[in-house]
Amino acid sequence: MIAVYAGSFDPITLGHTSVIDRATNLFDELHILVANNRAKKHHFTIGQRTELVRLSVPPGKRIKIVAFEGIVADYVNETGAKAIVRGIRNATDFEYEMQLEQYVRNTTKADTVYLSPYTPNMQTSSSLVRMFIATGKVEPAGAFMVEAAFEQMKMYESENNQRHSGNE
Repeated sequence: MIAVYAGSFDPITLGHTSVIDRATNLFDELHILVANNRAKKHHFTIGQRTELVRLSVPPGKRIKIVAFEGIVADYVNETGAKAIVRGIRNATDFEYEMQLEQYVRNTTKADTVYLSPYTPNMQTSSSLVRMFIATGKVEPAGAFMVEAAFEQMKMYESENNQRHSGNE
């Protein structure tokens, strides 16, 4: 059975990887959609976010990583996925996800499966990582990411800072 886990992953965190790990134990194949949500201003490009996801997922799992710019429901219908995986950390997430589920029910035949991250990663979020970046304190963000992805993220940040300071 194919399941889809879509998100902006801006950047991917240990909370996301916890959900990915749990989902790969439940489904035959997991498609991770790195989405370009036009309603959001992303910190990293879709290519950078896709690479960070690739670096965060162990090889050998039945995972397909896709940079995606369309509507998730269309992807689900095209692939015949039977489940959409959503991560839930708290009641606020749950309320938002319940609204999304109404859309899923009306546009696909897939069921929504809610998974919470493993307890140590329960409150980890991309927003928290971006807050560290915005304040110039990138190193503490490493506690919330897979090491290889964190190292790559630091390179992206260094390149970004060089572009903005005119030192290309």
